[in-house]
Amino acid sequence: MADQLKSLPRTARQLYEFSSTKIPNALTQQELLDGVGGSVSVNNLSSALNLLLSKRLLEALQQGNTLVYRAVPLEEAKTVSTMEGDEQIVYDFIKNAGNEGIWTKTLTLRTNLHVHVVNRCLKALESKNLVKPIKSVKNPTRKIYMLYDLVPSSELTGGPWFTDQELDVEFIENLKKVVYRFIHAKSFPPKKNATGPDMIWSPEYNGFPTALQIHTWLRNTNITEVELSLGNVISLVDVLIYDGKVEKRSDGVSYCSVRPSPDATNAFTEVPCGTCPVADICAVGSRVSPITCEYLDKWLN
Repeated sequence: MADQLKSLPRTARQLYEFSSTKIPNALTQQELLDGVGGSVSVNNLSSALNLLLSKRLLEALQQGNTLVYRAVPLEEAKTVSTMEGDEQIVYDFIKNAGNEGIWTKTLTLRTNLHVHVVNRCLKALESKNLVKPIKSVKNPTRKIYMLYDLVPSSELTGGPWFTDQELDVEFIENLKKVVYRFIHAKSFPPKKNATGPDMIWSPEYNGFPTALQIHTWLRNTNITEVELSLGNVISLVDVLIYDGKVEKRSDGVSYCSVRPSPDATNAFTEVPCGTCPVADICAVGSRVSPITCEYLDKWLN
């Protein structure tokens, strides 16, 4: 393929060499013209572009209302040049689908090829290790294809919460417990550090964890070998919020525990007193009293 590049006319070779330095970015005709010095005539530029397109060294794309061109790596161009016409069409649609992949039914509709032709092309491309079928956790019955070297998106695989296309409930539950314990440890101080009533931080306390801090802690402690993104951690904390174990604080970024401990849950924790952070100073005649407790009244009613 390198020999073929040398055999190209000077303008075409200059255009390809310049555009290949910008991969994977696409360039307009003016940017290509500027990249080769701007001395090329419009006719020579058009001829060179058409030649590169015909040899699959460039691909034309539409960005809004603008036609742009992107260089194709030499190795890929060599591979594509050996394909039959229908195979090239199918390959291009799979390539453009990226790591989201494309469903075979959608592929048939978009290529406007007969289903038998599409299947034949897919088998040929698979045999050359150019494309691969993958499964989607959202649509397990669909056969989806993507380029062989790409890693499927988390939308297809389900991300860290799925193992072999199955929801890993045990992994999720264990991770929820670990995250809850971390948040709880930051939410309530030891009695010796408490100010005023036990188990309450002073108003100046700013140690309630954020999602970023939880994410960093999980990564640094190597609790799990599964790579978790910040979004994954936020989703996990959201589940704890829905479970009534954690709440987001008024600052909108940090979290605190709303229960004593995941291991101390018993019948008493269902009573408001069991989860009350000021229960230790609650007494008849005190500023905090069961007689005036609106939460206890609601629970009794």
